[in-house]
Amino acid sequence: MALTDRRADILARLVDEYIDTAVPVSSRALVDRHRLGLSTATIRNELAALEQDGYVTHPHTSAGRVPSDRGYRLYVQTLMTEEAVPQTERRTVEHQFHQASGGLDEWLSLAATVLAGWVGNAAIVTRPRARITRLKHVQLVQLHEDTALVVAVMDDGRVQQRILSLHGLLTQRELSASAERLNARLSGRDAEVARAVGQELTSANDRLAALIVAELIESHHATEGPYLDGVQVVLEQPEFASPERMLEAVRHLVAYELDRVVSVAADVEPGGTKVMIGSENSDPWLQEWSIVISSYGGRGGLAGTVAVLGPMRMHYARTIPRVRYLSALIDNLMRELVS
Repeated sequence: MALTDRRADILARLVDEYIDTAVPVSSRALVDRHRLGLSTATIRNELAALEQDGYVTHPHTSAGRVPSDRGYRLYVQTLMTEEAVPQTERRTVEHQFHQASGGLDEWLSLAATVLAGWVGNAAIVTRPRARITRLKHVQLVQLHEDTALVVAVMDDGRVQQRILSLHGLLTQRELSASAERLNARLSGRDAEVARAVGQELTSANDRLAALIVAELIESHHATEGPYLDGVQVVLEQPEFASPERMLEAVRHLVAYELDRVVSVAADVEPGGTKVMIGSENSDPWLQEWSIVISSYGGRGGLAGTVAVLGPMRMHYARTIPRVRYLSALIDNLMRELVS
């Protein structure tokens, strides 16, 4: 059911108040600080209606209310006003990026640092890569009569390699013929296909090489760790005041596989921005967090992500345009790099 204009206004102010204070918001606080021109009793009734509709919740230890996932979602979609990045800040950041001499890796590290400082939450920036890593071609190089080096070149140009213990003694000519057979079946394929093909092959050496290729494709995709900044800033927020909550956050942010955080970008088109709030995240540990994520690149099938991870009490109006801006800036710098 659509909200009345008055309830929408009260909800927007409640979300703003809670984001700023981290304290459940009472009807008295809304009257005193926001000059709504309504009595405390009227606001109390409207808050009760918002709670009944699922937009706010009522912590049992407090007289105030806090936004629910649904309340935050409506706020982000229709109620908030984005805080654009001022031109002075843009000029400062763009100067920093153009002064960076380390190329793409330095840009991505700088983006994480700038973003975390801007929004007061954890910033995660990933390298551009294929949404699904595929094999370009494989080579088998003789090391000894009974060992060979499997060299797998991926579709983004990077290389992975591993030693293969051979069944029997093979010459380089025989290894090259094996690589030719593998390329005919595996070139342009992902890890899942490579594994399936490997299980079908009758030659023991071809089968082992194909299975190694599948593992190399997977490890290539998994080892491209993201740039992470702002963990300390996140842990200083009231949501992590208890030692238990802080330890849990550290375990996930530092030791957890952060690629699972940014995997929500899989359906974000390059240049697009997505917001995932609380229970909208499928991963259980993320259901008390929000993610704002944008995708950059997309040329040649390669794309990277710029993301902010923080409590649901996130300053969305400030965070969303800054994630979008830095994503676009990296994209423009990459275009300049290849032009």
